[in-house]
Amino acid sequence: MKQVTRETMEAQKYADSIQLPDTEQVFRNIKNAKRFAIDIGGSLTKIAYYSTVSYRKVLYNAEKDGAAVTDAGDYQYESSEIERLHFVKFETKYIEHWLDFIRNHLMCTKESMMGKSIKATGGGAYKFAELIQQKLGLVVEKEDEIGSLIKGCNFLLRNIPDEQFSYSRHEDPEYRFINHEPNIFPYLLVNIGSGVSIMKVEADDKYERIGGTSMGGGTFWGLGSLLTKAKGFDELLQLASAGDHRNVDLLVKDIYGGDYSALGLTGATIASSFGKAMHHGQSKGDGPGFSEADLARSLLFTVSNDIGQIASLYAMLHGLKKVYFGGYFLRNHPVSMHTISFAINYWSRGAVQALFLRHEGYLGAIGAFLMGAEECGKKKILNLYWFIHVIYVYPPTY
Repeated sequence: MKQVTRETMEAQKYADSIQLPDTEQVFRNIKNAKRFAIDIGGSLTKIAYYSTVSYRKVLYNAEKDGAAVTDAGDYQYESSEIERLHFVKFETKYIEHWLDFIRNHLMCTKESMMGKSIKATGGGAYKFAELIQQKLGLVVEKEDEIGSLIKGCNFLLRNIPDEQFSYSRHEDPEYRFINHEPNIFPYLLVNIGSGVSIMKVEADDKYERIGGTSMGGGTFWGLGSLLTKAKGFDELLQLASAGDHRNVDLLVKDIYGGDYSALGLTGATIASSFGKAMHHGQSKGDGPGFSEADLARSLLFTVSNDIGQIASLYAMLHGLKKVYFGGYFLRNHPVSMHTISFAINYWSRGAVQALFLRHEGYLGAIGAFLMGAEECGKKKILNLYWFIHVIYVYPPTY
């Protein structure tokens, strides 16, 4: 098990996105792309594509091998081409703008794409199929959303080093990466998108959706937009990081004056989310109101605690010890991961482990991508040099 601090995690960009507002830079390799797949969710759209790029490997002068190299002339280079997998994500509400941009700037001609296909998953694969075909001339081949998620998750767990990790906010180190295991099954996959789907996975071809909840990333984003002036999901998360939920939530100690030992509840336990807002504004002495940061923090706790509790109950009901969390709600955010980990540990009494993924937001896109590759008989794609290039893009500017 590899142990990594938060500072190292952030420095190495294990799960953080690279924000590049320059649109042409974002799609700089897409002209050479050989295969695409798209996962269109209710909030975010994710694209996976691979392209061939030039790669230069440093070779050392044999006479100086092992000695310090002080002159650039001591280096020799070996050039080659490698296949890299790239990811791009953007808000689904901008999908028509991005299709226009790809058509106008990144495709040779629409006619050259006629008859070709693209693998698509997620609810938007149905909603926007006609639009994609109209804009790009591509035939949309729809893949089952659950099947794509599972396939993508299984592939990452088997093939990508340091993909899975546990998180404990108050330990040193906070991140503990888990080595590959011979058998990854069984496990519970909790995919947190706009809503939440919970899948029991027993084998590559044996899985089922056993539950879920409507309280997911869309709930946090939607209510957060009503309660604060935050512009976008990431800004809302940053706001929550600066808040104190104790100013908004009603705690056990607010009711009992301290711990409730008879039930094993500490005074810091949340008795009622947003409970202190019940009587706010009913009298002139209520003060200036709650800060947006405190409201965002309370909201994040509300959603994360709910997901963690439901996931732990499903895991215990089905006798599963590992719960993986996917979807773009988490985004390697310490508060979210800590809250979910705490909830899983608390409700299962330590019997169930919460595990996170470095590339949690791209499970569906990866799964759909692999399905297309396998249909074409390109098994070698499974052995790609995996350069995971994760980019967040903004609305295009023309």
